[in-house]
Amino acid sequence: MKTAALAALMGAAAALVATGVLLLDGSGLTALEWAPYDAWLRGRAPLPVSSDLVIVVRDPASEGRSGEGAADRALVAGLITNLTRSGAAVIGVDVPLGQPSLADRRGAAGDAMLSQTILQAGNVVFPIALGRWAGRSGHPDADPPPGHRAWPTLSTTTAPLETRALTPPLQALVQPAKNVGHTLATADPDGVVRRVPLFVRLGDRGVPAFGLALAAALAKSDPPRMRVDRDGQALVGFAGRAFPRGFNVVPLTELLATIERRETETLEKLVAGRIVLLLLEPSRTTHSTPLGPMSDGAIQAQLLNTVLTNAWVRPAPFAWAVILTAFLAALTAWLWLAARWWTAAIGVLGLALVYAASLFVVPSRAGLLLPVAAPLVAVVVSSAAALVWNQLSSGNRIRRLEDEVGAIREALVRQESQVEGLEEDLEAARAAVARSTGTEEGLRAQLAAARAQEAETRARLERLEREARSGPPLPLSDVAQERLREASERVGIVTRDPALLAAFRDLEKAARSSLPILVVGEPGTGKELFARAVHRLSPRADGPFVAVNMAAIPAELFESEMFGHMRGSFTGAVADRKGHFEQANRGSIFLDEVGELRPEHQSKLLRVLQDKSFHRVGAARPTTVDVRVVAASNRDLERGVAEGWFREDLYFRLKGLVLRLPPLRERRRDIPLLAARFLQEAAVEAGRAADVGRPAPGLSPAALAALERSDWPGNARELQNCLRQALALADGAEISVDDLRLAPREAGRDEPGGDAAVLASLRQHGFDMQATARALGWDRSTVTQRLKGLGFRALVEAGGDRQKAALELAGDPGLGRTVELKLREYSEHLTKVVEGFPTAEEAIAACRRRFKNLPERHFRSLELLVRQSFARRAPTPSV
Repeated sequence: MKTAALAALMGAAAALVATGVLLLDGSGLTALEWAPYDAWLRGRAPLPVSSDLVIVVRDPASEGRSGEGAADRALVAGLITNLTRSGAAVIGVDVPLGQPSLADRRGAAGDAMLSQTILQAGNVVFPIALGRWAGRSGHPDADPPPGHRAWPTLSTTTAPLETRALTPPLQALVQPAKNVGHTLATADPDGVVRRVPLFVRLGDRGVPAFGLALAAALAKSDPPRMRVDRDGQALVGFAGRAFPRGFNVVPLTELLATIERRETETLEKLVAGRIVLLLLEPSRTTHSTPLGPMSDGAIQAQLLNTVLTNAWVRPAPFAWAVILTAFLAALTAWLWLAARWWTAAIGVLGLALVYAASLFVVPSRAGLLLPVAAPLVAVVVSSAAALVWNQLSSGNRIRRLEDEVGAIREALVRQESQVEGLEEDLEAARAAVARSTGTEEGLRAQLAAARAQEAETRARLERLEREARSGPPLPLSDVAQERLREASERVGIVTRDPALLAAFRDLEKAARSSLPILVVGEPGTGKELFARAVHRLSPRADGPFVAVNMAAIPAELFESEMFGHMRGSFTGAVADRKGHFEQANRGSIFLDEVGELRPEHQSKLLRVLQDKSFHRVGAARPTTVDVRVVAASNRDLERGVAEGWFREDLYFRLKGLVLRLPPLRERRRDIPLLAARFLQEAAVEAGRAADVGRPAPGLSPAALAALERSDWPGNARELQNCLRQALALADGAEISVDDLRLAPREAGRDEPGGDAAVLASLRQHGFDMQATARALGWDRSTVTQRLKGLGFRALVEAGGDRQKAALELAGDPGLGRTVELKLREYSEHLTKVVEGFPTAEEAIAACRRRFKNLPERHFRSLELLVRQSFARRAPTPSV
């Protein structure tokens, strides 16, 4: 391997030397380098087209109306006025600067009208005709024209392309404009325009490209990052020939007709908030582009679309090109040196094809134009270097192999001698064992004792593991709970319960592996939802999910249902049939109620889980499957193992990860969420059955409180059935308590007025006093007095430690801060009440009057707090 790696590096170095000349210039590309870019533009789906751009073009009808020459500037002024009134954000006008209007085009009056209109509009952008300056000294213009106020002043260190003005611009038209941009488009050595300089130098000012000036004038947000080469030029993302389908192109005749018919709403809908580009001048010159001939205005429109859609493409940086070339060269050399010749040939061909495909994919995905010649030449040179190396090193390799064969033969002889000596030692040891039977019996006794101790230790370990699994889950932060809640809702699990979210967190982690998962919980707690979530979050999500109710399979059909059968294997088997395991191949199988399996079926299921293979009924050959197993049970399988009705080895096969789902009575905070979901689903289902839309009704506060007080022994399934029934029986827009038809509460249960019920309701509603009062049917002040009493008692029990008392009341670390703030308010209020009294007895009497609604059972705690407060007061010094 070291030799192959060294040869691969040498091949890469040779390839880089051979192709280095192709990488010396990172921005100048040959026609061969441009070929993939041009082909990509012609052969791919169109780039995105901005909806912020409207282009108005001349058409034959407009030329018949206004002539074939330059546009009438009075007409242009009218268009600008109407477009501005209709809400156009920016108006680009393709009017040649530098010469006044002709006499037959209203002459100076037309120019004055246009200048006044531009001044009033304040949103017009003009193009200016510039040419490249090829001088070597001095300035391109002896007397350069004054710059526009929007042009930035360039420093002496900035050296973009220097230009000269082809015609002096009319200052009366230029200065009121929002900006003026150039239409210069430089061709590459092959005569094709692919890039446009974003800024050029005119005197000491930087003139932006016309398309860039229009985009900057729109300025809806911060400008995107523009990719330019070292000359300040950017590749244009041509979105199609001229103005293809997708561009919002409007003929001039149609626009004039809309204005003349005074269709104000139509015009506003067309141009409001957009850039309107008026290409009204006849096309004087065209340029060759990758998509065919285009005028200056069309190229600037393509640049504008590129800026608005951020569809930039640039050549790969020089360093990237070198690294990519070196990588391809090294990989090619390694293939020729480490694999057989036909495998290497296929690999190199595949590598070349993948890189050729990336020439078309990477520009659209990453906006990078990859080099062509250098990597492909590197592949060829590396292949030749590797083949030469193979020929030169083959003789040495054969000699090394011969030396290795000789060394192995010598080692084999030595090992044979060692085997013979060990066999003799073994015979002697057996004779010694026969003579020391008593010693053997003692060793057996020690072994039995050690095994018993191991069994005891193993039982203790399993007990501790069960205790650890049944212990409370690790607390989740608010951010983690919110993320888990959103993630669980995406797979159909609606909850805010921390314990259930912690179980879902474990599910997320385990779903990515092939670990078996056992879901336990009472009926209706959502075991199948969790099983489907395991499948959806696993790499097998594209495979089948097969749910099997193990309790519903007849005993005599177990093997046929689970493993399938062959045609003719028994009466009624008229065709081959796949069993559930084979149907779930490359997917997941959900074994629901697995605790109901008979003992003989448990052994057959265990065999499949161990071997991943089984025999169809009547088949001679086994069938192998790749299946992820998720099992569920509402019975205690650990107890079943202890009592003997469930196999221990099968249990350990199923319990890779155990997810215990709490019943609904232990997560009452989820009842409002589940109720809203079930009502929405029931309303949609009822509307579909009646073929009409039906909005989901709401729950009255009393009905929601009744739902939250119920224990729901059937869990979420019982709640769903209850709400479906209520929806069918409800007459009004809200579901009342009577519509729920809930059974009366059993005697002996904790009533809403008890401390435990009040505290449970406070925890369920996140210590929201208003929501708790609504749920209990009380007013808010009553709930506040109950919480004060509970808080005073908790402070006494915690020895005045406010944080400890808050955690005790909250029951959830996430609510601890909320309760602590409330306890601080209650404590400070109590301090203010008693601070003006000289004795504790007077303060207690005042508190009895002040807190008259406080339950009597809590007043003892308040009295202790008051006495502690007076005990902490410093004694008054004697005079």
